[in-house]
Amino acid sequence: MKKKTNLIIILASILALSILSACDYYVVPTVSEEELAMHVAGTRSALSTQSSVETLVFKYEELINQPTSPACPTCPPPATPTPTEAPTQETEENPSTVIITPIGDQNDPRCLMFDFLGDVNNPPDTRMKPGETFTKTWWVRNSGVCTWTLQFDLVNSAGELFGSSGKVDFSQTVEPGETVQLSVRDLKAPSELGTYYSYWLIASPYGSRFGYGPNQQWGLGIKIIVAYE
Repeated sequence: MKKKTNLIIILASILALSILSACDYYVVPTVSEEELAMHVAGTRSALSTQSSVETLVFKYEELINQPTSPACPTCPPPATPTPTEAPTQETEENPSTVIITPIGDQNDPRCLMFDFLGDVNNPPDTRMKPGETFTKTWWVRNSGVCTWTLQFDLVNSAGELFGSSGKVDFSQTVEPGETVQLSVRDLKAPSELGTYYSYWLIASPYGSRFGYGPNQQWGLGIKIIVAYE
């Protein structure tokens, strides 16, 4: 019986050796010390990388799960900037307000009219020397229904300026029906010989210009002859 058992054990051992020799992947390869050290280092690096990744994942989850507006009962509210107004300055697009003295109903077609009554001095064809200074004055009547205030002007509408600015302010108020002398002072005859003309209208503070005659289109005239004699 014992011999039979020994025989079975020997046969089983031979069979096991045959199977192991036929299957190469069951054979444990021989590894040098250097290769073994490299495997150990790689394993440690992998474990370290895995640990770092796990730490980053944990931090990310902690970050996204924190409240967006943490409670801060003692924190002051953010200051709201106060808008500042741009300084204003007087320009042509933003002129100062001009208060116009009432003159009457300017929409009335009879509002602004006058009659020419005559030349006070220097009538037409007055002879003057080159460069001579002079004053021109006319008699007129306010034949309209509106008052001429100090905001009215006598303005050049055509012809020579004779060295003037082309504008003369009224020096007195003229009520409807009143007569007045209108003058342009400090005029200067041209230096060249010849005959010269100049025409003047009355201007209201509303921008209207008017003369005398039909449709108030005639201006107060100056006509001088520049000559040596």
